[in-house]
Amino acid sequence: MARRPKNLNIDEMISNKEAEIAELSVALKTAKSELKQLKDDKLLADSQRIMDALAASGKSVDDVINMINQ
Repeated sequence: MARRPKNLNIDEMISNKEAEIAELSVALKTAKSELKQLKDDKLLADSQRIMDALAASGKSVDDVINMINQ
């Protein structure tokens, strides 16, 4: 078992651990939000690449869909 610091009683240790968990929860929420934004940015960039390739090909959307579905 881990030894506790001499100057902290068990209630202080509990309080400190609860504060640490609260801070980590905020950090986790922030990281998840940043990850979602990155994924959204990637999807937007990929979609733009597809649209650019479609425009450069001179093919219609229906032509491309038909090629994909074959």
